[in-house]
Amino acid sequence: MQLQNSSSKPSDMVTSPVEAIQTWLVDKIAQNLSLDPKSINVSEPLTRYGLDSIDAVTLVGDLEDWLSAELPDTLFWDHSTIEKAAEYLVNECDISALNVGSSAEKVEANASTKTEEPAKKGWGGFFKGGR
Repeated sequence: MQLQNSSSKPSDMVTSPVEAIQTWLVDKIAQNLSLDPKSINVSEPLTRYGLDSIDAVTLVGDLEDWLSAELPDTLFWDHSTIEKAAEYLVNECDISALNVGSSAEKVEANASTKTEEPAKKGWGGFFKGGR
């Protein structure tokens, strides 16, 4: 995994909101696409790794949950690399003011402690129970 400015510090230390978001995205994309996180370069277009439009929208939803923020569905269409998307989130969406965290451990803890909730999307429960 290649993070921005990673040459000046150990790769497991995340010191900025941009790097925290990049780390989270690399881990999530690697998990979703069954890739080795070390094979993902934050400067490469996400399409290089096989991320399609459905995967991208799903990833935006997961990112919204993690950041507790509403994000544009077209985030990865408008910002086609992890690096550009993370910079956009911090600079334009004021994500730096949120509790993004300052370490990879915190990023991992936030991702792993999220409990699964029943889906609330779609037809709004139209098919639940008889009407």
